[in-house]
Amino acid sequence: MVKNTKTVYEIIQNIPVESMIALSFTQLREFEAELKEEVIAHTLKHREKTKQYHRAVLALRWVRGVIRIKSMGEKKGA
Repeated sequence: MVKNTKTVYEIIQNIPVESMIALSFTQLREFEAELKEEVIAHTLKHREKTKQYHRAVLALRWVRGVIRIKSMGEKKGA
């Protein structure tokens, strides 16, 4: 089995903000789950926090922020 070598951070980095907000909640939750797995993997693999760890955490915060913005828009009916 060949594993995807591209990280979720690299994938998200190329997606414009408007497109991120247009994604469905299930797609955003999938990104979030993959990022959580990446963060855990980096934490278990390295004792010190690496550049990849910080990028995974940054991408996780970004996705959670988009989910929060999108859910606020849904509540207001925007």
